[in-house]
Amino acid sequence: MLRKTVLTTAAILPLLATGVSAQEALVTTQGDDELRGEWVIGASINSPEGEAIGSIQDIILDEEDGSVTAAVVSVGGFLGIGAKSIAISWDELQMDWDASEIVVALTREEAEEAPEYEFRDREYKPAPAGDTGTGTGTDMGTGTGTGTGTGTVE
Repeated sequence: MLRKTVLTTAAILPLLATGVSAQEALVTTQGDDELRGEWVIGASINSPEGEAIGSIQDIILDEEDGSVTAAVVSVGGFLGIGAKSIAISWDELQMDWDASEIVVALTREEAEEAPEYEFRDREYKPAPAGDTGTGTGTDMGTGTGTGTGTGTVE
């Protein structure tokens, strides 16, 4: 399916500020050696003997170069209950047929005995200096109910 990408002026301005032209930032065709995320997320992973190990739930990306470093795989449990997440190095996955077949040199037992992967908390941009995010005031509203109120606005 052919998709057209429309860039607004707001999207182009940051590109110009960094010296990258819009044409340099756009990718128009998927390469033969590139996989789509939707092909990988949810894909089953098997041992070399064909034993089901689990399914890919997420991927871990290197923030600096954008490379995929690991696949987070759900293992164990039944229908998702009691399952845990382990991470397998991306380099250890053998993918064929655009991720239709993914094999790793582990047994189901080894995967289930592996330590659970520890995710870090996401970092967010701090609030601007001087903005405490709190204030006071009164609020009167209209609607289907009646009444007035006072309180702290956050």
